[in-house]
Amino acid sequence: MMKKSAATARVIVEILFLALFVFLLRERSLQKWFLIFGGGLVASLVFGRIYCGWICPMETLFRPIDWLYSKLGIKRFKTPKLFRGSAFRWIVLALFLLLMVATRLFHLKVNLLLYITALSVLVTLFFEEEFWHRWICPFGTLLSLFSKRPLFGMRVKKPTCVSCGICQRVCPVDAIEREEDGMKIDTSECLVCLKCGEKCPKLSINYSRSDR
Repeated sequence: MMKKSAATARVIVEILFLALFVFLLRERSLQKWFLIFGGGLVASLVFGRIYCGWICPMETLFRPIDWLYSKLGIKRFKTPKLFRGSAFRWIVLALFLLLMVATRLFHLKVNLLLYITALSVLVTLFFEEEFWHRWICPFGTLLSLFSKRPLFGMRVKKPTCVSCGICQRVCPVDAIEREEDGMKIDTSECLVCLKCGEKCPKLSINYSRSDR
């Protein structure tokens, strides 16, 4: 029951923030969204990447794509090995920051956030979500840095974990790895989307305080 309530709450929050995103777009005030992202960045120090799993309009737009593809049995390409590396994601972030500075300096009327959102949907139509979340998204790169050791996050109860690997398969960002005594979640990459906890047959995964 608690899992269903959390999943329902997440969907409601996602829809509300997507509506706010669209409203700001219509009002030509989309730059104000960076204030929301800034709040999410600070919050990630305590709560992990809740911005990604609960607020980000890109992730919200990915959900119907995932649902449709799963119904139709459409498989997407995996992340090319060429782009798997921390250097690539930091280069993308640096380019994004340079573009932001350039638009300010030269007074260019280019809404980078809107173009990035459109690009994210285009990429996710052909590649698995991990490619965008973990290797391309500049916001995700910053959030991964701030979420290395959050106070709260998705945790695996090792005593009850049977290492079935279901959580690893449903994770959209490949943030779960197998260890000798059970599965482990990398909080710096975890989107707090709750998918792993929802699918765990042993109820071994929940969102809780760190034991640090």
